[in-house]
Amino acid sequence: MITKKAEYAIIILTELASHPQGTVITSKRIAEKRAIPANLVVQLLAVTRTAGWTVGARGPTGGIKLTVDPAEINMRQVIEAVDGPIGITRCLFSDKPCHDKTHCSLRGVWSEAQDKMLSVLENVSIKDLTDAAQNDC
Repeated sequence: MITKKAEYAIIILTELASHPQGTVITSKRIAEKRAIPANLVVQLLAVTRTAGWTVGARGPTGGIKLTVDPAEINMRQVIEAVDGPIGITRCLFSDKPCHDKTHCSLRGVWSEAQDKMLSVLENVSIKDLTDAAQNDC
């Protein structure tokens, strides 16, 4: 399951990408504008910083900015940075083989659904989401 934290991380990156490149925005402003708890914004910005997507600066003119082109960050990367590997079902990630693996008619379906879901998430970038949001306004 994709968590709300992963959704928030995507929203935070989309917010940063909606401003001109190099614009510094405070975590407080992101929290207020996107209605995300401020402590969660700070926590998720640590994840985006570790991933190399953002950098922060302290002080009166400080804030956060993107360090990479938002077209280079896809949804799968963000979700996995926050939640770890994405799985439609536990059986695809189990270290122990299912006791019914050789007779299981579900495994192939789950595997195909997993592959398609991951493909969709890999093909949607933060820039795509930002562009879509700006076109809706």
